[in-house]
Amino acid sequence: MTILCFHTVEPDWDSSLALRPDDFDEMCAWLARSRDVVPLEQAMGSLDRKFRPKGRTTAITFDDGWAGVAEHAWPILQNHGLPMTLFVIADSLQTDSIDLGWVENPPAAPLRVMGLDEIRALQAEGVHIGSHSMRHADLRTLDEEACVADLVESKAMLEDLLETSITTLAYPKGDHNEMVRRAAKRAGYEWAYTLPEEREPVGPMAVPRVGVYPGNSTKTLWLKTRRNYLDARLHPRWPGN
Repeated sequence: MTILCFHTVEPDWDSSLALRPDDFDEMCAWLARSRDVVPLEQAMGSLDRKFRPKGRTTAITFDDGWAGVAEHAWPILQNHGLPMTLFVIADSLQTDSIDLGWVENPPAAPLRVMGLDEIRALQAEGVHIGSHSMRHADLRTLDEEACVADLVESKAMLEDLLETSITTLAYPKGDHNEMVRRAAKRAGYEWAYTLPEEREPVGPMAVPRVGVYPGNSTKTLWLKTRRNYLDARLHPRWPGN
């Protein structure tokens, strides 16, 4: 089926990154009864030649590490017995002043990402942690050595702070190119995840995910978890392409 990408769950943030708790709860109820939702690392053992999970297998991932994931998303996931993987911006665990200039339509209230204690608490409850780079830079704008350095630093920092092996990476905003994929492999990751908006190479350093956004219904989720969804979505004749 597919690997789903969410960002956060918030009741009061009107953003393409944030789902309402009621909407997310409805999605999780549907996933629990309609799909075989497994930990990401388990899904990686059943990939087809297009690097998509086979059968009804689905995995849930969250990018960025927003506080709403711990406050709203994780309790809902637990209620439905669903696992998740969280991709964390490493620098957010060592500073309170992380640059969030890449966030579109921020709320009036200050945005907050989870701190180290919150990430450790999720980890203790079975949440798998991966890297979302060091500072959420567009890795394509770096030269290769700087890109490798960013990804090595984020991996090493997370491994040190969380006392676990970090083998997975989600590219910021899913953006990558040949250089970034090469840098991710050099940095020691086993898997790296994308969010394709057009046809692109797939492989261990470019495993496709499907984003879930506000306005998506359970019918949309049914479509997005179909095996042929990405083929249709990325076809030149898809509306909007």
